[in-house]
Amino acid sequence: MQSRGLASLALAASLTLLGACAAPSTPPPPAVGTGWSRAPDLSVYSAMRTAGEIAREQDVLCWGRNPAEVDDLWRTQFSAREAWIANALETRYGPEALQEHGPLRVGREGCPTFREDRWHRQHAQLLRMLELRLYPKDYWSAG
Repeated sequence: MQSRGLASLALAASLTLLGACAAPSTPPPPAVGTGWSRAPDLSVYSAMRTAGEIAREQDVLCWGRNPAEVDDLWRTQFSAREAWIANALETRYGPEALQEHGPLRVGREGCPTFREDRWHRQHAQLLRMLELRLYPKDYWSAG
């Protein structure tokens, strides 16, 4: 009688172990800081350029703004900063790498129902992230 109980216990243990091995493993939760903050510089640069292109396109096609005014506004707001980032990336990775990482477009983004500045904000956030990464470490503490 006792050997029968031990056999049942051994069978139950092996079935439990087999079930645990056969169950799909759940992926670990994402680590903190695995978004854009850990992405390669050139990927962030491509995403920034893409967001800027979509934002300018929506300003003209969705909201009817004058293309020349949109270009002037972007030139005033971002051109010097974008030029500095492009120069720093070119110095670090070379001109070929920078040319390979242009805007990532696949079709045209639809017009939202309400005016939103989603792409403007995305562009500005990614530009700021690149500035913080690429400026010399002592730049922000000086002054």
